[in-house]
Amino acid sequence: MTSHRITAIEMAKPSRQAAHRIITAVETDEAAGPHRWTVKKVLDAMNSAERFYSQGANGRQARVQRYQCAACSTDHIRTHISDAAIHELTTLERRPATI
Repeated sequence: MTSHRITAIEMAKPSRQAAHRIITAVETDEAAGPHRWTVKKVLDAMNSAERFYSQGANGRQARVQRYQCAACSTDHIRTHISDAAIHELTTLERRPATI
């Protein structure tokens, strides 16, 4: 099982009608350098047992999980509910959306 540390996120509204913003892509810290993943690619990798996490300033890791947004009925990612106190994914550096 491969693990990927998420170091930055991209956020956008899923549609013009939506009132909420979602994570649309992430950047991970890989041996070959930073790597950009769309959320679809993250979800596909999770289906293949790859693990994603963020890391707090104290070094503790917070798992990233799939969830279905009630507002738009689409799968997205977020900090695992039981790990939100360790590190919240949405507090990471934000990159301009390129999708």
